[in-house]
Amino acid sequence: MINQELLAVLARRGRIELIRTLKSFHDRDFTINELSRVSGIPTMTTWRAVNEFKAMGIVKVRKVGNAKAVKITRDQGKLRLLRLVEDTDPQKAAAKEFASGVSELEWGVQCRLFGSIGKGEHLPGDEVDIAVVFDDQKISEYEAKAASQVIASEIRRETNVTIVPLCLSVRDMGRKGGLAAELRDKEIIWSREA
Repeated sequence: MINQELLAVLARRGRIELIRTLKSFHDRDFTINELSRVSGIPTMTTWRAVNEFKAMGIVKVRKVGNAKAVKITRDQGKLRLLRLVEDTDPQKAAAKEFASGVSELEWGVQCRLFGSIGKGEHLPGDEVDIAVVFDDQKISEYEAKAASQVIASEIRRETNVTIVPLCLSVRDMGRKGGLAAELRDKEIIWSREA
């Protein structure tokens, strides 16, 4: 169950973006000014939000000279709670952005989420595994992999989230058994057929 206090804090301006930034760069300490700049949220809003997050145990704050260094918590209970609010999840946001990129390509048929992200058991910094189903009448597997990797690289540059695309043809997805059988029950995050 999601804490009402947490929902009230996250509903305020800029909080979701700040959490997403902290989770994307989970191994980095930010000063308030750096966090403000990277997340695109005004400094005063960032300062207030960090104080709210600290009071809730969502971030760790330590003094470094005259500045505060901020980092997302490693507390599994708090991270699990944040995962319940999907908008705070940089991996899910990056997966949706990747699927959006594939949807613009004529050969893209479907994107399915699998691995720890698909199970909802991921931690900040985990890679995002996405099965990209492509129309092998329009593109080769090699070309689909290369194009998918370009989209994944752009997302990595923008969000610091690593997308690992796995490309399968429509024909391969239609086969019985094997990898295709395992992927058929995974979450579809985009489909041209839908």
